[in-house]
Amino acid sequence: MTDRQDTTAERFAAARLWAAGHAPYLTKALFALTPLVHDTAPPRLPADEHWNVHLNPDAVRETPVPELGWWLIHQVGHLLRGHHARAEPYRDPGLRLRWDRAADAEVNDDLDGGPADAVSPETLGLPAGLLAERYADLLDLIDVPPHVQACGRAPFTGPSAMTALERELLARAVAAAIDSRGTAPGGWRRWAEATLRPEVDWRTRLAALVRRGLAQAAGRVDYSYRRPSRRAAAAPSIVLPALVRPVPRVAVVIDTSGSIARDVLGQALAELDGLLRAAGHRWIEAICCDTQAYPVQRVRRASEVELAGGGGTDLREGLKAAAGADLVIVLTDGDTPWPDRRPRQQAVVVCLFGDRGSAPRWASTIRVPPPPTEAAA
Repeated sequence: MTDRQDTTAERFAAARLWAAGHAPYLTKALFALTPLVHDTAPPRLPADEHWNVHLNPDAVRETPVPELGWWLIHQVGHLLRGHHARAEPYRDPGLRLRWDRAADAEVNDDLDGGPADAVSPETLGLPAGLLAERYADLLDLIDVPPHVQACGRAPFTGPSAMTALERELLARAVAAAIDSRGTAPGGWRRWAEATLRPEVDWRTRLAALVRRGLAQAAGRVDYSYRRPSRRAAAAPSIVLPALVRPVPRVAVVIDTSGSIARDVLGQALAELDGLLRAAGHRWIEAICCDTQAYPVQRVRRASEVELAGGGGTDLREGLKAAAGADLVIVLTDGDTPWPDRRPRQQAVVVCLFGDRGSAPRWASTIRVPPPPTEAAA
């Protein structure tokens, strides 16, 4: 090894130690990187999909160790989030720069202390907390200054040091470390949650919860004198009640405050319509609610619901209006006060739109992603 290469290796080792101290939950990933030293490497330590990090000796020598460590954390973010594979739809040269900027924005969303020219949602004038695909859609609608450049790509793909299974196991190990610490930034915590507990399609989960709620309600039987008991012949002088199993009542509480998009509500209502009709329910009891509950609409199809409201949000009023139902399904963004306790004798399913709101612990919760845009299709 030449003196030049030796110096590069030493500074890389120092930068990796700095990065591990700055983000200890990424230690396993940082020490899985394989350094490749060559003069054709871009200055920002790009990594290829096989976990090789490409080091330009001159750039490594001239860059402060903390900045090198920051770029190592940044590159590990690309690798763990699978950006190389996710870039496949953006292979066209006209789209690739947009994807590179979008991927950098996702990684640098909550990665502080980086160079002033590093791409982030703030430098792009875009909201935080989005995935790279969404940033790519938004970047198609705005003009980005030419000086806002992505971190760059590796000039070639180095040898594969790990199998696909080993890379997956490494990602899960890092996700477990993030999950156990609980002190990582929000973007990393969301990634760890998705890695360790991948989200089931919301429609599948909603169908399962609706079926379970209906089954629980249908299991509650009661006595009724509307029809004679089959045991009446044993006691002809006494009128005996019969056991009946009522059809469960289902109420849909719809958050119609100004923060909810009507097309998103329409998507969820259409899904509920199909589920309830498949379960034998011919009617939907819909309750629109902002800061007040509007009169119950008993309709045959979700398309017949007339959305009323548009002010603030207090779904406690909507839940009060649905007090007589056996199963209550709430469609909301979660930006509302909730009752301290679950209403008695009710199963409550909350469909949350977006990722900023919350639902009470006593409810079954489903996160509903936004509908795909034409640009993302």
